[in-house]
Amino acid sequence: MKEQWFPSCIILALLVKGFFSASQGTLFDESDKVIVYNEKTYKEGLYNGETAHIFLLYSSWCGHCQRFAPLYKELAKDIENWSDLVLVTGVDCVRDTSTCQKYKVRGYPTIRFIGPTTNASAEGVTYEGSRTVDKMKAWILESLSAVHNPPASWPNLKPLSEEEVEGFLSGDSTEKHIIALVADELLGREVVIELHPLLSVRYALTTSSMAQTLKAESPSIVLVTGGSISTAKEIPFDWTGRVIAEFLKRRFGYDNSEEGRVDQDNHEGDEDFRTVNTALQYKLYEVDMQSAINNALYTEIGLKANFTAHELSDLKSFLRVALRCGSWELDYKKQLSQIESEVSNLTALNTESWQDILARASDTGFPRNSTFIGCKGSRATTRGYSCSLWVLFHSMLSSCYSPSISSSSSSVDVLRAIHGYVASFFTCTHCRAHFLAMSERMGLLSISDNKAAVLALWQAHNQVNARLSKERHDPYFPKVQFPPSSECRECAAEGGGVFDTDEVFSFLLRHYRRVLTPYGKIRISYQGKRRKGGKNSERKKNNGKGGRNRGKNRQIIYGS
Repeated sequence: MKEQWFPSCIILALLVKGFFSASQGTLFDESDKVIVYNEKTYKEGLYNGETAHIFLLYSSWCGHCQRFAPLYKELAKDIENWSDLVLVTGVDCVRDTSTCQKYKVRGYPTIRFIGPTTNASAEGVTYEGSRTVDKMKAWILESLSAVHNPPASWPNLKPLSEEEVEGFLSGDSTEKHIIALVADELLGREVVIELHPLLSVRYALTTSSMAQTLKAESPSIVLVTGGSISTAKEIPFDWTGRVIAEFLKRRFGYDNSEEGRVDQDNHEGDEDFRTVNTALQYKLYEVDMQSAINNALYTEIGLKANFTAHELSDLKSFLRVALRCGSWELDYKKQLSQIESEVSNLTALNTESWQDILARASDTGFPRNSTFIGCKGSRATTRGYSCSLWVLFHSMLSSCYSPSISSSSSSVDVLRAIHGYVASFFTCTHCRAHFLAMSERMGLLSISDNKAAVLALWQAHNQVNARLSKERHDPYFPKVQFPPSSECRECAAEGGGVFDTDEVFSFLLRHYRRVLTPYGKIRISYQGKRRKGGKNSERKKNNGKGGRNRGKNRQIIYGS
């Protein structure tokens, strides 16, 4: 009989298997960034999704595994920002022997790379390198870039080709392209992943002819727009991918320093934060909406190099409704009015002129920094700007609502300006594509009734919440259908599953016109013409007789 050899950790696991109970400890707990699967959850977790997995097969009784666990935790924490592409996971083979048998494990710990969209028969690729965080990160970067047919949601991890750069340099392109010219591919891939999905960045290699094409003699951050090339920053040779990414976040408005534009404290795990801020999430703060405007003007619109006639028209429309339908304290409104006035008279605009306009506004006190209160997330990358933009949109629609379509700035005007802003300036390309496709399906641009315009964005927002509820987002602020019963008991018809749209409409007007100022006072924001009968006439009109089921209009809850 041929002699069989088993690594010592497997023998130890088999010896102690009979003495193991669920109450005994394992190597990872909920405070770690490692997702631990079991025989019931690993298939759903590992396969057929858009995320790759680093999969550790280990024995909690193995001394080598116990010594390796802190390093694996360090790896998981180090690449936590990569979670849209890859998750750090594992399974305890003492608890789930059958799972590990499927993977034909010969020794513990074993590390596998499981690519995205693979089926349950895939065993993955085994890591054979040195067990250091840097070496394992390099292997992960190599494995991610080697994925065949990566999901559409992933960033491009390949270096720029000459053909792509030629396209960037063509005079037809008005978008600004951020290029990291680096010495090796691993560094380039790390920069791209660290910034995904905040900023879309590509990389090129100094060893290729690209350096000459991009007019850079050393590693640099290069901006390319419509034939124009500029060097934003030479990259010091000791900068890591994360350092380069942090520089670009600061440069384009995603800074987590005290001086930066976006407040990005990490409060995950902070129960005091959960208690206080979840109570604030449905309140409207002027500072949140100011932050939406500031990020839009400085960060998103600021990325444009040369504005097309259509983009300039969209900018004028957005500024006009922001000024007339936004709820602003007097000084801020004067400063925003200065920007709107300068742009309204222009027939052409480029990035230099736009920056000059912002600089003049800044000289009069127009703020550049952003702070979030009702829209503050528990993590740096959650809520914040996207939340504040939705709040701004809804507030402007409600503030400029009037039963008459003939008012100077109506809800219909606001909805069209919102569509133009997203189409021309919203920099999250994936989000923009979803919104524009949804707009086409819903016929947003064909709406000619103010009430329908207010309800249309509410319906669109709930569709987005339903889609995003299936993805990883802020654990303290789950994506739910709005308004929840805690905010509007009358909005949900009896039996659940539907909204009473008449009640929802009345609620939206009340809710989004009630703005908290920086001084903690409430301002009722209303720019439209009052109906005869006073400020509550719309509410009275909808309430009528017949109890809480009086509304005839119903709206199915998306995702229910």
